[in-house]
Amino acid sequence: MLPYSTLEVPTVENFGPHDYETTNKEAVGHADSIYPQPVPLEIDAAGAYFPEVVNPHESEQPPPSDDTVVEKPPARRICGLSKRVFYIVLAVGLIVVIGAIVGGVVGGALGGKQHQTSKQSSDSQNESPSDPSSAPGASSTSSSSSSPSPTPSPSSSNENVLNISKLASSNMTDDNGYAHRFVFFQDTHNAIIQRRWDSQNRTWVTSNITHAMRGSTTPVNPLPGTPMAVASCNYNTKVQTHLWFTVPNNYVSAVCLNHADTAPDDWVYDSKFTGSLETYPGSQLAAVWQRCWSEYCIGNWVLAYQTPEGDINVANATDWDATTKVIGGRDVASNSSLGLIPQLNGLGTDRLVLISESLDSQTGGSMQKTSYLTEWIPDGLLIEDLPLPSRNLQFAIILMENWTQTMFLALRPNGTVSALWWGGHFTSIPSVNFRGGPSSLNFTAISAGEDSMFYGISNDEVLQYEPDPDDLFSFAYVGRVYP
Repeated sequence: MLPYSTLEVPTVENFGPHDYETTNKEAVGHADSIYPQPVPLEIDAAGAYFPEVVNPHESEQPPPSDDTVVEKPPARRICGLSKRVFYIVLAVGLIVVIGAIVGGVVGGALGGKQHQTSKQSSDSQNESPSDPSSAPGASSTSSSSSSPSPTPSPSSSNENVLNISKLASSNMTDDNGYAHRFVFFQDTHNAIIQRRWDSQNRTWVTSNITHAMRGSTTPVNPLPGTPMAVASCNYNTKVQTHLWFTVPNNYVSAVCLNHADTAPDDWVYDSKFTGSLETYPGSQLAAVWQRCWSEYCIGNWVLAYQTPEGDINVANATDWDATTKVIGGRDVASNSSLGLIPQLNGLGTDRLVLISESLDSQTGGSMQKTSYLTEWIPDGLLIEDLPLPSRNLQFAIILMENWTQTMFLALRPNGTVSALWWGGHFTSIPSVNFRGGPSSLNFTAISAGEDSMFYGISNDEVLQYEPDPDDLFSFAYVGRVYP
């Protein structure tokens, strides 16, 4: 006999092949013998008995001899009926019951569908057209079978400037006496953009640094909203601009212009910067160039950042890998904003001032000052009652009156700017008055150059202001930097 059942078993392909030349029946191959198995293997393994399966042990009984009289047992009756009549009555009854059930299910489904259609029509009339969940193709979140939707990225209606972009700026004067200003931010495609201005042409020109370096072996890949720090110089035949930023693995990267005045689009990777500085996730950056006239000079290019341990370290161009811990992690807030400027020391500018945020309590801190001449020393508190570090809490420093006055700035999370001015004594400015320009301001990033210029991102624009010489509490509008 052929080793196949006469039953239809549709899952044979999951357990073994058919012999399509000898049968068109489907059977599951038996796990232990050649006999067909028309039930799940896990049931058979439990020793269960099924009438479709012949049990060879029970069937191997000796046949009766010729002398043995075999009595035919009386026909069995069920409920007083013969088996044939009983099964006919049972089949008819089952058909009637099944028909009633199917009719009820179909009727209920049609009624429910009609009710749901009516309810959806009523709901659609009551929904606001601006409700995104009512838009065609909107996925339902009530179904347990639907896959979870990805976490959306922060939405932004900006067209010009990335809504979480930071801001950096610097300036220098070339050999011909023309002033140059540089402002850096990210556009909505995450590219680093430079806007540059010079006093000869008096126009702002755009350079897309990410686009300019797309052919590099290691293209520019900044974090979205990356902290940026920039410094420029014209010293000893060098007219350079260096820009530092962080990349997705939280290391600092750097690019530079070796001829910022004559080749302002020739951005290259900074060959002198090793790129070995790892930062605390979310660390801010600050950088400065100083004239190195003192025997205690620590290098022309200086960069401050926060380490993975939470310390504030300073690296310099003398040896980028030989960093100095300026502030221990216990004395500074995590993700503190940073500011770094050179200051006069007699006729030279080899004195440095670093600002960061101390953590006064669980709810706020203060801007603290650390100064360098021959070593780094704590130098008191500046702006107090600051909130905890956040994306919009940022510091900047403006040098005024030929570096004889200093204004320390703090951008608060509500978009306003407070300040502390020093010019022989301190004057607190709870809120800077920005006069002129756009009527509605809401700064999300600020920066300042060493030429008494203030820059801020507000409402998808980069704006420029300068301190009003007649009103210490006010900044006057200069113009729009971008777009």
